Amino acid sequence: MFAAGVVAGLTPGIPLPSAQGQPTSEPAELAGVWGDQGDGTYVNPIIPADFSDLDAIRVGEDFYAISSTLHMSPGMVVLHPKDLVNWAIIGHVVADVSQISPEMNWDRMNRYGRGVWAGAIRYHDGMFWVYFATPDEGIFMATAADPAGPWEPLHQVWKTSGYDDTCPFWDDDGQGYLITTHFAREAANGLSYNIHLFKMSADGKNLAMDSGKIVHQSRGTEANKLYKINGTDYHFFSEVKTERRVVMMNRSKTLAGPWETRQLIHVNKSVDKEPNQGGLIQLAGGDWWYVTHQGVGDWEGRAMVLLPVTWIGGWPIIGKVGDDGIGNMLWRAKKPIVVGPALTMQTDDQIWQWLGPNFTVRNGSFVVQYAPNM
Repeated sequence: MFAAGVVAGLTPGIPLPSAQGQPTSEPAELAGVWGDQGDGTYVNPIIPADFSDLDAIRVGEDFYAISSTLHMSPGMVVLHPKDLVNWAIIGHVVADVSQISPEMNWDRMNRYGRGVWAGAIRYHDGMFWVYFATPDEGIFMATAADPAGPWEPLHQVWKTSGYDDTCPFWDDDGQGYLITTHFAREAANGLSYNIHLFKMSADGKNLAMDSGKIVHQSRGTEANKLYKINGTDYHFFSEVKTERRVVMMNRSKTLAGPWETRQLIHVNKSVDKEPNQGGLIQLAGGDWWYVTHQGVGDWEGRAMVLLPVTWIGGWPIIGKVGDDGIGNMLWRAKKPIVVGPALTMQTDDQIWQWLGPNFTVRNGSFVVQYAPNM
């Protein structure tokens, strides 16, 4: 998904060469500046490379994030920082995407732009859990004791199509749930982008299909996450409004509802490039932050962005709070945690991705195979 050549060798704080003829939308004084500034502040994006559909969690003193990788191998990249600004790639959940379908193998590759779509990472019962959907093959999951791997082989939770943006959730009684968007039109109500909630089996590998119910529907609703915060259930999602795709949230005292709804951040079409899909993180000291992607998926991809969160009236407002109580894009801020120097993004073999499992070793040398329609 991300371009390794874009990431490798860059130094935070050093302006990037502008893409000739391409528009820039950050403030003019910050054009091309990114990441850790070395003075206790950072500038968005924190990584100017394609890390789409981010989700992030904190486990103890560590943070972890995942990013979708579509048709590329290895799939579902895993990242780790110490300060939420300087991130390093530590592994991938899917060794090669042909595990999902032979249609993703290098000699066929009939899944360009499809494959591993947005997912969620959670820590539960001493294990890391990742769930994601592909639009053609269904919903998958894997677990690991260490997010750097090895990850257990992929398990297909549900062989289906037309679903995306899944997230697991375990309630206080231990019951597991999975929330996911059915973006395909449903005959039952004639609508698309219905968000379904299912109960899961104790091992998280199966859904109780008769438990499924629609908990929300609106235009383009995706990016599902479930949280329980101070006894309240929060359903985080995005939807398409007149100002473009924005971050929304439902809240309720129970998963059964009823739900209240609130917009968490505005989108300025000419300035902020839709910060939307991501994960809420609470620091050990109590502060909240939001790790997200920013970009509409064109020439620049979806860069990694970090925004502060302010709780107002029981709602996590993202970015700079406006007079209307809704957040706005913030380009520069103080680092959440000041620890160590700024990092240069690594250039080792963790950053490379391929079309399917397309390299072999012959006589001690790597032989790279290319898909015929690459």
